[in-house]
Amino acid sequence: MFNKDTFENKLATSWLGRSLYFFEELPSTNTFAKKLKEDGVLHGTLVLTDVQSRGRGQHEHEWIVEPGQNLTFSLVFQPGNANRLNLLTLTCALSVKDTIENLTGVDAQIKWPNDVLVKGKKLCGILTETVFIGNKLDRVVVGIGLNVNQQKFSGEALKGATSLKIETGDDLNRESLLAHLVQDIEYKYRLWSQQDAELLKNINRSLTGYGKWVSLKVDGKQLPGKFKFLGANTNGELIALNSDLDVKSFAFEQVRVVPL
Repeated sequence: MFNKDTFENKLATSWLGRSLYFFEELPSTNTFAKKLKEDGVLHGTLVLTDVQSRGRGQHEHEWIVEPGQNLTFSLVFQPGNANRLNLLTLTCALSVKDTIENLTGVDAQIKWPNDVLVKGKKLCGILTETVFIGNKLDRVVVGIGLNVNQQKFSGEALKGATSLKIETGDDLNRESLLAHLVQDIEYKYRLWSQQDAELLKNINRSLTGYGKWVSLKVDGKQLPGKFKFLGANTNGELIALNSDLDVKSFAFEQVRVVPL
């Protein structure tokens, strides 16, 4: 069982994760975070569960993982506006990549738009959702599912999955891993809010297929021809060069990158 007290003792952030909701079991941390009343939400709130029974991935895919083996949590941000949220998802993915590389030496890459891969297999999935009150953005909820000590996977959404235990052969301390990850996300969130150019460069360098010729799928349909994947722009859109050397941009949610 995840030890909440151990985690809080290891946490070295200023604000992220300081407001903590911990549950032994919860259907979905994102759903809980979205339904929190306004007076129960602080910028930086962390919702964490040891067993997530009805987790969701992109496009409502079910995210089923083994109880007590992984990290399933949501972070609540209140950035004030809905600009550049696509880049916030990628920023959190970069934090996952950097944290696991620093702690374990495992090389990872970001798969556009919201997964972290190791050797082409899915290690982590991220789901970003928003809550509006009228026309005003109330909160952004970033849900993260990171495979830590699980060794066997099942289900359509987890085909080709891996975990840190599989990649390293070692059991990892989840409390320490989460404390390091939340600290890194807090640091990179500040860079994201400042529109730091180096952060965007680091995100792009970490993307699978960056700088290579790829195929693109938009709304599930493959576009004719091939494209050179140029990464994300400052708005979080995917940019690519077609064979006529025209630069095209695509909305975050609608496009997928397919290696040639």
